[in-house]
Amino acid sequence: MPHTPRHLHTRGFRELLTMEQWQALVAAGHRTTIPAGTRFLDQGGRKPAVYVLEQGRVRVVYTEPDGNEVLIAIRGPGDLIGEYAQRDQGDHMASVWTLEGCVAVVLTGDAFEHFLHRTRLEAALQRYMLAKARQGAERIWRAANLHTEQRLAQLFLEIINAGSNHPQPVVPMSQVLIASSLGVTRRSVNQLLSQWREHGLVRTRPSPITVLDLPALTRRANLR
Repeated sequence: MPHTPRHLHTRGFRELLTMEQWQALVAAGHRTTIPAGTRFLDQGGRKPAVYVLEQGRVRVVYTEPDGNEVLIAIRGPGDLIGEYAQRDQGDHMASVWTLEGCVAVVLTGDAFEHFLHRTRLEAALQRYMLAKARQGAERIWRAANLHTEQRLAQLFLEIINAGSNHPQPVVPMSQVLIASSLGVTRRSVNQLLSQWREHGLVRTRPSPITVLDLPALTRRANLR
């Protein structure tokens, strides 16, 4: 396993499609707005729908039997949500929460399957889903092998990369949520953010956290 992950964010499904194919996909469903902090997909549920993210970022979370939450992934514009359960007709493996206000196109399961068959994009979907699985394996490796500062920097980069380009990228997560996502204490996160703030990497107030020096953050993540 490499020392640092090759994929901090999967290539969105949109990048595997032509403009015409993407337009056909969004035309097959209905557009909806989802407020920040909303859980719109439940672990263990069977909602026969696939969400196509157009705007905003979400976090995918697995809840263990003892109630502990484990961050599975960050997703953003161009990503699909719910396609695993649709493909294997099983329960949703995790819950999905919006990190900020999102806009998504919702397709019924039948509409999504019809789109794939009509456009012959089953192979593209398989590549996309395999990229997600690889990202999950890399996340497990990082949790076991990297120190907290590297993991925090890589989480920030993952969140930034999942969003739209912005002159001053933001991280729309509270320190409590960040700590929970990394499986560390809030004090550890607070101490690191204080150090980063002193070195001009971030601004923590007013919220959300704003990254001021992306190259320096990348160095903290030990990425080249």
